[in-house]
Amino acid sequence: MAHEVVPNACERTPDAIRAALERRPDWLQAFEQDWLSAAADFDQGALDGVLDKWLPFACACATPGYLDQVEQAVKRMTEGDAQELVFWGEEGRPFRCRRQPPGYGQVGVSAYTIRYVDRATW
Repeated sequence: MAHEVVPNACERTPDAIRAALERRPDWLQAFEQDWLSAAADFDQGALDGVLDKWLPFACACATPGYLDQVEQAVKRMTEGDAQELVFWGEEGRPFRCRRQPPGYGQVGVSAYTIRYVDRATW
């Protein structure tokens, strides 16, 4: 994917995280539940833990275009179209997903393969 999450796209405050999570109501609801649960215990450590847990989600929502691109990729894959999607490994190496011809491989094995892609061959 071309976009990456901007780590400081959202401030580490409850209000900023709430505002960013409005893009995903299910995430916002889960954040609210976690926040209220920690607040009920009057535990500052637990409140800080909730902020730490949800900040990456909020930054993903606040990074322009990031969730749109992720949602588009997920839609393509769930519809069976992973052709030419590029995935990045932990070491930063790109991998491209390619469709194999029908009957390729063994029974029960995906018709897609993931292969390392040399950046020079894009």
